[in-house]
Amino acid sequence: MKLRNSVFLALSLAGAALLSGCNVADETTAHQKSTLFGLYTYEPACYTPSSPISMTVRTDDACGMELPSGDRTQFLWGLISIEDY
Repeated sequence: MKLRNSVFLALSLAGAALLSGCNVADETTAHQKSTLFGLYTYEPACYTPSSPISMTVRTDDACGMELPSGDRTQFLWGLISIEDY
């Protein structure tokens, strides 16, 4: 029981450390592509079309955004795309 609790605590702390984010961006890195093992990709101001096999959600269709930023967020190696243009 004690071993199970300590393993659970260690895995919880490792998961929290892995999933917690910190802002390390400055003016030079703020407008660059960032990716996390292909699971998550963020491209600011890219305005490039997604692939035809991607499930695309556009923010203007979803919530009527008036000032698009051109940002694109992709999940699962581009299988799901969220576009702001």
